[in-house]
Amino acid sequence: MLQIGICDDEPLLMNEIKEITEDCLQQQQVFSILSSYTDGKALLYEIQDGKHFDLLLLDIEMPDLSGMELAKQIHELLPDALMIFVTAHYKYAVDAYELHIFRYIPKNQLKERLPHALKDAVSLLEIQNTDSYIISNQNRFERIPLREILYIEKDGKNAIFHMTAAENQTDTTRRLRKTLTEVFDELHSEEFYFIERGFIVNLRHVTGISHNDCILTDQTRLPISQSRLSEFKKKLNSYWKDKV
Repeated sequence: MLQIGICDDEPLLMNEIKEITEDCLQQQQVFSILSSYTDGKALLYEIQDGKHFDLLLLDIEMPDLSGMELAKQIHELLPDALMIFVTAHYKYAVDAYELHIFRYIPKNQLKERLPHALKDAVSLLEIQNTDSYIISNQNRFERIPLREILYIEKDGKNAIFHMTAAENQTDTTRRLRKTLTEVFDELHSEEFYFIERGFIVNLRHVTGISHNDCILTDQTRLPISQSRLSEFKKKLNSYWKDKV
């Protein structure tokens, strides 16, 4: 299920963007949750609080916090999220390109260009979401997108998967009777790192290091083994250079 955010300080335009998006996704038979905001600060606050988005449609010309500044901060928190700019001014196109914005849509061409942009975005997101881990036990058989895993914790003979929180979702953990080493080998992804023998973190959700703690996008702090701290810093720096 795709998490999509729409932010525009003009309610009428936001409703038009929402209607076009809903119609387009319905035609493609894509399951999604749309969240609407008329204030960029409110959207940013929710992302800082741990809310995940796959796709964001942003107005550039907003008071207090412009779409350009909002996009910069979102990109730092959600480097894999796709962003589509909606604006009345062509002068922002160059800046949008520099921010790695997925698409640029003039407001006067919403009906003509937004559906095509959404179709392309969904296709790209579907490719990204094929990277997943299968949890299989007596009570559950589930495919978990790797991007939704915050970290994995050792709990006795079990591995506990801590996930990003989706809309109205209270159960954000998964339990699997495997060792962390077994899980790590099965992930087949360079985005995961053993920061300590009891924790594996997803680098895409790491926002920084404070002393010997790893800080995640939901503000979770996890201890880093002193013996792995130096190597982890190098790994994280390399990942940020490649991905962020």
